[in-house]
Amino acid sequence: MSSIKILVNGIAGAGKTSLLETLGEETFVVSRDGKDFGIALPHMLVDRYVDMHTLIYGNEKEEIEGIFQKIQKYEEHYGKLPKNVVIDSVSQLTMDVIDVSSNTPDSWGSQGKEVTKELALLNKFIHEDLELNDMNVILMNHVTEEKQEGKATGVYVPFGQGKFLAKGAFYATSNEAITLVKEGSYRAVYLRGTDKQARTTCKELPEKMWLDDTVTGKGKKLKDDEKYFNLKEHIEFLESKQNNVKKWSL
Repeated sequence: MSSIKILVNGIAGAGKTSLLETLGEETFVVSRDGKDFGIALPHMLVDRYVDMHTLIYGNEKEEIEGIFQKIQKYEEHYGKLPKNVVIDSVSQLTMDVIDVSSNTPDSWGSQGKEVTKELALLNKFIHEDLELNDMNVILMNHVTEEKQEGKATGVYVPFGQGKFLAKGAFYATSNEAITLVKEGSYRAVYLRGTDKQARTTCKELPEKMWLDDTVTGKGKKLKDDEKYFNLKEHIEFLESKQNNVKKWSL
């Protein structure tokens, strides 16, 4: 198996977390979203942020378990590692890092350097401990819609500070990124388009797909060759493409 990493963007209330409803117990969620996690999936609720190392590896002295320990508990319970690990959300963690560094401005020099340092540690963990152990990584990310003279332009911009933001933030670290956008009474999922912070390496995928409204049953009517976006199916498709590409690695 070849793991994939996907960035899921959207403004507040766009329905990013709701996309996870299509995933099963093979998914482990790290919930740091400022509210209780309301989907029946294995998860850990992070109600207090100390620093990135503590979040990831815990602190035995303070009796804090990190993501690493929680995944070990998942493995003990299910007899295997999770197929998918969701971090909900990386934008909130970025805000946490900014808040902590602003309260201790002299610890690491500039605030921007501290943000860059801590997020580099998170990305290192994602790659070395998750991706290289064949776990898919789903990063939930808050973006904002650009406005000019009070009017939305339709362009979405990332959130962050320091060199990490200057280099493109989490968008630059992911080959696959989607963005949820409300269009009229419906919600669309953009799969490509830098103005929407969306990208894909798969030429077969369309620019956007529609989300079904499972609550009201009044989703947008699709054409005969269209289908609604499903996160689980999308991940499985990306996995199949990644496995095909891996055959050519020398």
